[in-house]
Amino acid sequence: MDYADTLRQAEASLKKAEDGLLAGKEELVEELLNELSDGPLAPDVKVARERMQNLDESRYIKWGHWQTSPEFSAPFWKDEGYPGFDAGIQEVRNADWYSKRTGTSKFVNQVATSHQMKVPTVNGERTGEKTPPGQPANRWLLDFVALSSLRLAIKRHWEQLVSDVVRSRQRTDLALLAKTIGLPASDVLEICRKIRDYDDKVTEHSIDDPSMNMTYVRKKPNPNLKPLVDLPQ
Repeated sequence: MDYADTLRQAEASLKKAEDGLLAGKEELVEELLNELSDGPLAPDVKVARERMQNLDESRYIKWGHWQTSPEFSAPFWKDEGYPGFDAGIQEVRNADWYSKRTGTSKFVNQVATSHQMKVPTVNGERTGEKTPPGQPANRWLLDFVALSSLRLAIKRHWEQLVSDVVRSRQRTDLALLAKTIGLPASDVLEICRKIRDYDDKVTEHSIDDPSMNMTYVRKKPNPNLKPLVDLPQ
């Protein structure tokens, strides 16, 4: 199994765990972490465990907007593996190529609307002391932050894979790259636009020179880069 297939298999396992969380199951992530701990995602599993241990429950609660009960709040994508969710207008924020491809925007929306939040204090009273790190009143948040951490890690692995390929050569055929790693060409384009250096050029369509369609031109290629999945020679 090559590296791209390993990422896809991990995504399939993540989707299964997300479905379990939506079905009301709790403490389901340990099996997933054990599954991924023996392989290239082992460092990401360690990070996910640390995030569970250090979970600050209040970060996922809209403290200042309580009416009759606290509201769930998913932080922004730059910090999490899921896009943010605005409970006030019931709308996902900051969806990008990865959340659109994997359907995690829908997942966050369903989590936010299907899970009623308990008051995040030790005694269950609004004026009580907030829960300590890693011991939330809403136990399902432990699963959520672990899944979020893994989603963010896998997203970054895809982006690093694309980055290493395009930065290792002067010119990259992005249609071939998309086919090689098994991502839609539109996703590869979005990744390239995100990670490109200022002097690099990403071309989707060229009116003047059709041979430049779907290309990434690197100003200063680094031939010493060894992508985990590279283009066929």
